[in-house]
Amino acid sequence: MHLLRNLVLFFILLPFLFSQGTLNSFGIGNHQKWSSPSQGGIGSIGLVPSFQSGVSLSNPATWSNLKFTLLSVSYNGLESRINKNKASNSFSNLQSAQLIVPIKERYSFGIELHPYSYQQVILADTLYDDILVFEDTISIRKEYEQAGGIMAFDLSMSSLIFKNINIGLTIQLLFGSSRQNNSLIFDQIPYSQTSRLNYSGVNSRIYISQKSSLGNFYFKSSFSLNPLEAIYTKMYPFDDTNKNGYHDFNYNTLNPGYDFPHPNDVPNSNESRITNIHDQSSVGIGLSRSILNRIQLSAEYEMSRDNSSFDIRLPNSFNYRVKSKDNISIGFIWFPNDLSYNFTDNFIFRSGITFSSISFDQYDLTSQSRMNNKNDITQFGYTIGFGYKFKAVGNQIDFTYYSGFRDYPDIHSDEKLRQFQIGLNIADIWFTKRRQR
Repeated sequence: MHLLRNLVLFFILLPFLFSQGTLNSFGIGNHQKWSSPSQGGIGSIGLVPSFQSGVSLSNPATWSNLKFTLLSVSYNGLESRINKNKASNSFSNLQSAQLIVPIKERYSFGIELHPYSYQQVILADTLYDDILVFEDTISIRKEYEQAGGIMAFDLSMSSLIFKNINIGLTIQLLFGSSRQNNSLIFDQIPYSQTSRLNYSGVNSRIYISQKSSLGNFYFKSSFSLNPLEAIYTKMYPFDDTNKNGYHDFNYNTLNPGYDFPHPNDVPNSNESRITNIHDQSSVGIGLSRSILNRIQLSAEYEMSRDNSSFDIRLPNSFNYRVKSKDNISIGFIWFPNDLSYNFTDNFIFRSGITFSSISFDQYDLTSQSRMNNKNDITQFGYTIGFGYKFKAVGNQIDFTYYSGFRDYPDIHSDEKLRQFQIGLNIADIWFTKRRQR
């Protein structure tokens, strides 16, 4: 009987519906687009100044323009809807936590913790509803759940190398995990198999900023020092009688019974290492121009690629993987007047439009080999945001709203996106020796 259930589980779970937040199920998941509300306010790729005049929280080459040490924390909420399948997904989480220390307007260093990609996926499909089997009426449906993602810890520094030219360097440590749960539910009793992926990798980024009378130029190059890899742990299938999602031997009065078989009676979990999952490289440029001292116009372009050679599909990515992505953004900012103490002169207004073209490969589920056909996803959206600067040291609070859509021509589906971001930035004089009286 258990062998039969294993075979049924294997063959029935092969065809999946689309996930809630389709890109969450592609490769390593949906990459975080912005790490702060100020960056998201103009849809920036992080190069041009968006936080304050001359400063981008995502570009270390601009941090020496800060006058005080800055502690920044931001939070975001994201909702996506797929109208064709009447599916929706929404979640909120910490967008970033960052500490930046400028030194004598020439150097700076900083640390940051933020999500790298999201893998929140929930799928459900009813196979048979109230069918008659041996004079019993039962229902059969399948479910797939995945939670987790990849986090990034950034170590950054910058230095003024020539007059009006700054260079910045970021070492990015990737880590995190995701948990997958396949379930075939026979008459309300889940027959489940769980697995985990534990990630690790190292990326690097180089930034250059140059000021001139005509405008400011910004450059970024990124590549993997140690391509992303993962430890894949696959658990033994079990009857989740107590319906808590774990293979244990706890009795639940709401769902009477014990999981079968007993956890001590099953073989050890199967572990394997998957290397070269994600080997990224990118090049980006940005231009900004100040008008009337307070208005900034900007334009950016970034081209990113995944150079990984891992052709077998990941356990959590179905049969799609993103291979390249091009981003274009145009932004407008009204900065506050630093010389005025009027309440209205401390407001910041931001707005921008963004366009992305995402290319992905499709894999054959049966042979686990790459198929020849390639597909493109287009994403277009607009952003609007505002902030307020308070106190002499430049404390600041920022809000941003984003609305956009993704078009999946080959999948014949579109996805509507909405995102709200809020950030609090506290500045102070740190690491300075006070004078002796």
